[in-house]
Amino acid sequence: MNQIRVHPEVDQALHDGRPIVALESAVTTAGLPRQPLQSLPNCPAPGWRHGEPLNLEVARLLERTVRLQGAIPATIALLDGRIHVGLEDEELAQLATDGTALKAGVGDLAHRMATGANAGTTVSATLAACMLPAAGPIKVFATGGIGGVHRRWGECPDISADLRQIATTPVCVVCAGAKAVLDVEATVEMLETLGIPVICYRTGHFPLFFSPGDQRLAAPTRLDDTEAVAALCLHHWTALGRRCGVILANPIPLEYGLDIKEVDQAVNMAEALANAQGITGRDRTPFLLSELARRTDGRSLMANIALLANNASLAAETAISLGNSADTANA
Repeated sequence: MNQIRVHPEVDQALHDGRPIVALESAVTTAGLPRQPLQSLPNCPAPGWRHGEPLNLEVARLLERTVRLQGAIPATIALLDGRIHVGLEDEELAQLATDGTALKAGVGDLAHRMATGANAGTTVSATLAACMLPAAGPIKVFATGGIGGVHRRWGECPDISADLRQIATTPVCVVCAGAKAVLDVEATVEMLETLGIPVICYRTGHFPLFFSPGDQRLAAPTRLDDTEAVAALCLHHWTALGRRCGVILANPIPLEYGLDIKEVDQAVNMAEALANAQGITGRDRTPFLLSELARRTDGRSLMANIALLANNASLAAETAISLGNSADTANA
């Protein structure tokens, strides 16, 4: 059996050169609650279905957002050990409601495939799928926040596989910066060390996931339109022949963001609890995010939904601009 399944719509879009946005699925299996949201999200969420699992509705929202901007969504996941590039709605529901579904980083993919597992793909695994000969290349990917260097890395050198994968995959990664539970300053330094261009979209500061950012981290590069982003990507990949990704850091809209000091305090308390309970490795980030939601009375969860949708929208615009720029360059 073919271990890679490309959805017919995605396959046709690849053939026709239409803009495509890859979407990860670890946020569905490990990043968001499966319980329904008690009220509508505070960000625009057209078509939201009351009573449906939150993780499923967010996944649907991201796909709708990409479509509304004129691009094709390609949610990437493992179902029964097969890598799917693009999902039917019933497949998305199967993944979202499967309480045994795992999370798969790039190093887990072969084992998950060999054992016939259902799994949501992290940033690293999704990027790897974007470059599969049968499925790509898909040049734009939207996520919430990238993984990076964890806090206390001097004591325990925990660095996400996301960074290495971004450094070896020529894809534009649209994110709200690095996850709030990380050492963001160290993560930005690591991106520079790896030679990964970091663009901050319409801001002079590196975004801080739940917060738009502040003077602590100046933007390495600021660009204010997706045409300029596309031009940078093409120069990076084509003129310079570079094979690493580009980070497009997109700040959460101010009206949905949280106070930086509040987030830092909540993260510190969540970190202390994780340490006390001995929670490490792949279980640590989901635990910390759950604790953040509890300690902010659910406001971090609402902010997460808002930034995910905001990133999906910008990714679609970027994919369209990248396609237009490539057409112009080849004319």
